[in-house]
Amino acid sequence: MNSRYRLRKSAEFESVRAERRGVGDPLLRLQVRPNLLGRPRFGITVSKRVGGAVSRNLVRRRLRAAAAQNLSELGSFDLVMIPTQAAATSSYQELAASLCRSLQRAGVRLG
Repeated sequence: MNSRYRLRKSAEFESVRAERRGVGDPLLRLQVRPNLLGRPRFGITVSKRVGGAVSRNLVRRRLRAAAAQNLSELGSFDLVMIPTQAAATSSYQELAASLCRSLQRAGVRLG
């Protein structure tokens, strides 16, 4: 995923977190904030509760790939994805489906 679609700075993550708007799922929490950039931006926060570095990076890569597949269907929002412990043992298909459900429930999908 291109870096223009990513949240990078701590202040960007904090502004999304401060909005207090989000949805939950057994595999993923999604926090949402509208932006004025005309494109969605994603950030991923994976805590050590999810597992070791290898597990956390695998979950991060899977979520990044799932987010890239949904870019064309999203409005102008900043989104922070926070996977749960169950995400470490989930397949890519399960994580992608969880992300799609969460995006739909949060009302950020255009389609």
